[in-house]
Amino acid sequence: MHEELDPEDQIKLEALLRDIKSSKGRPCDECGGSICGHEALMSLTMGFKDAPRCWSCLAAAMGYEREALRDHIFAYIAHRSCHYQGWRWASREEGFEPGQLPRCLWPAASTGNTDQEWKLSNSVLNEMPIPGVDSNYDAEWDAGNIGCGDLVLELRNRMNTLKPGQIFKLRALDSGAPEDLPAWCRMTGHTLIGSQHPIYLIKRKSN
Repeated sequence: MHEELDPEDQIKLEALLRDIKSSKGRPCDECGGSICGHEALMSLTMGFKDAPRCWSCLAAAMGYEREALRDHIFAYIAHRSCHYQGWRWASREEGFEPGQLPRCLWPAASTGNTDQEWKLSNSVLNEMPIPGVDSNYDAEWDAGNIGCGDLVLELRNRMNTLKPGQIFKLRALDSGAPEDLPAWCRMTGHTLIGSQHPIYLIKRKSN
């Protein structure tokens, strides 16, 4: 389903795999349970690079039901070449066939099916917000070329310093930002109120 990675994305993938390997097997920052490769990638995707969490604790931290968080993050991952290659790496490491839903996250999954991952991801993928740029904001950050896990890690930290309803202006040059940031906002509960790459305006969620 994915085209071969270009050199820039290959560099991003190598960095992402290093982060997954670093987090895989570590104790969850909340409950202390061992983190699998898929949970490591989920934590990185949501900006918890420095404090990876297991599936259950990540859902609790984000205010999601476990299955809802799993499906939303997987939809995000499956449509981004760099992250999806990381997902496939984790599956191979844990002995799952290509296209098979890993039983660490889908306990009822049985045999491999090369289409079942994509059918699931397409069923929960939401539409992009309508672009537009607003001139009023309460804080800003120029992220430059930062991408993948480091971008959302720092963005999560900076959003947490805002009061509910405040607006954050982000400048992100990474080529994946136009797809990654709207999806990240949907998953975290923040609102992307305007975007015209490389500028993004994000409204802090209410709680």
